[in-house]
Amino acid sequence: MDFQRDSIRPLSNYETYLVVKQIHETNNDRESGKRGKKGQNRTLEHCNFGLNTVTYETLKYLEQTPCIEQNQDIISQFYNKLKKFDLKKTEILQILNLRPTTPVELQLIIEDSETRLTEAQSTELIDLIRIHLSPLGGSNQTNILNETMES
Repeated sequence: MDFQRDSIRPLSNYETYLVVKQIHETNNDRESGKRGKKGQNRTLEHCNFGLNTVTYETLKYLEQTPCIEQNQDIISQFYNKLKKFDLKKTEILQILNLRPTTPVELQLIIEDSETRLTEAQSTELIDLIRIHLSPLGGSNQTNILNETMES
């Protein structure tokens, strides 16, 4: 089987969430619509069981991340703000998904960051991440943390 290289590209957690959610909903619609005689479509049910498990577990994981609070506008704005840092697309994608909060975390994502970014640029980049992206635990996690600290 041959793949066209142009059609393959990495997805952000947000894009993955949308695709997996759509697959999960489509499978649930099929499941509810195909209830018939016992044993009917048994092979199809068995094949979909693995897909249902994978989509359910993936959704369960992604729903605990801040990607569910994102939308295409947030991602586009963030991408435009990062253009001035001359980062590779894969580095921007990792920053979007991982949301580094320290210079050390940023160094792990950006190749040769010591030579490509100054200390001021690293700080500015981290500030942009804090401003434009919700924290890694999501806003719900932040609220829970704040309530715990106040008690």
